[in-house]
Amino acid sequence: MNLAKLFELQRRLDEHIEREHPRKPGEDRLAKKILALQVELGELANRWRGFKYWSHDQEPRNLGVPLPCEQCEGTGRDGYEPLANCWYCGGTGLSEKRNISPLLEEFVDCLHFLLSIGLESEIGTFTGDELMPIKMGTIEIQFITLFKVTVTFLEDINYYPDMWELFLGLGEMLGFSWDEVEEAYMRKNAVNHHRQECGY
Repeated sequence: MNLAKLFELQRRLDEHIEREHPRKPGEDRLAKKILALQVELGELANRWRGFKYWSHDQEPRNLGVPLPCEQCEGTGRDGYEPLANCWYCGGTGLSEKRNISPLLEEFVDCLHFLLSIGLESEIGTFTGDELMPIKMGTIEIQFITLFKVTVTFLEDINYYPDMWELFLGLGEMLGFSWDEVEEAYMRKNAVNHHRQECGY
């Protein structure tokens, strides 16, 4: 994962957001970004589901929703023979392809705020080579430790590399490759720019 490239893309998105949503006097954007990261971490944990001991369904939400069939555009019908099923999807209207997995999408939402926090606090950026993923044993403890470090960061910005290393470790524990994370970030970054242009 090329973090230098991602920091630059995030800088451009942050500037776009600043133009659309100027800061109010006395506003603490850093605190808001840290809270946003914590909220996204909570949403990520919710999609992971592994902590839900009270549920029989503890499987991660890591399969994206099937996309509409490209041939019939989701109708399930053959364009030449209206009563016949689409030969490509067999009449389901669905492609074998899926959109981004909900679990990966939440992870990428966290990544946006983690990058933005570094830019906001003017700590500097990473290339990624100087970071080593930290894994705390279980995914539950990984989440808890990452939450704790995000709180500690407000008191001491020197914890920023620790946040990154725990986050990278979490990504590996969730089974993400860094190529798919970077690709998903690029897609979501484009969506976030579009949202700003549309008055989100």
